[in-house]
Amino acid sequence: MSQSTSLPLSATPLSQQVAAQLRDLIFEEHRFQPGDRIPDERSLARELGVSRTSLREAIKTLVANGVLVIRRGVGTFVSETPGRQPDPFGFAYAEDKRKLLLDWYQVRLILESEAMEMVAKNATDQELEELVALEEGQRAAVEASLGQDSAESFITFMKADQAFHSALAKATHSTVMNQVLPALHEWAYFNVAAAEYSNFPRQMKENSLESHRSIAQLLRLRDGRGANLAMRYHMLRAMEDIQH
Repeated sequence: MSQSTSLPLSATPLSQQVAAQLRDLIFEEHRFQPGDRIPDERSLARELGVSRTSLREAIKTLVANGVLVIRRGVGTFVSETPGRQPDPFGFAYAEDKRKLLLDWYQVRLILESEAMEMVAKNATDQELEELVALEEGQRAAVEASLGQDSAESFITFMKADQAFHSALAKATHSTVMNQVLPALHEWAYFNVAAAEYSNFPRQMKENSLESHRSIAQLLRLRDGRGANLAMRYHMLRAMEDIQH
């Protein structure tokens, strides 16, 4: 009779055991949702009953596996797309980040504009109402931070912006769109955009306020063509802001 070749739990490195605990908190217990910030290192190590060194190694493992993302100066967050590699094409190594950001918007111009027709056709009434609610929530957050230029306020803006566009991708009911679009946002928003957007946060916020409202309202009417044009304007205006 063959014997199991799996190692007993005690033989598993402690950091891997801690990583498994964290994965369970995310995927099994749903304590932390995509985009949520996990507790600080000291608090989480105390809660799990492990050393901060073991916790740090576990976090490194989960970052490498695309489950967690570290935002310098802000904290550690559950990836918006847990388990997916945040930068599979190595864009973070591009030297000209501003050109990379412009290329990113050009791709989004092609994909997201046309995707609005899919949203208008395939989204449920509830999803369209949720889009309107997301837009209104983002508006409140952005208007509250318009006079602020802190890194924290800008991260708040980017998270709200990302949530709106991810909801649009989901509402296409296309498996490919729902995978591709959030992945594009994941690496760009927090690996490239944070460094570049700090040069022109007000223009981006104003563009987001105006365009997202138009897109949400047009989709609510299931006007796919109108939402397509509104998204095109949104992307073209962002590209213009980058170049000036």
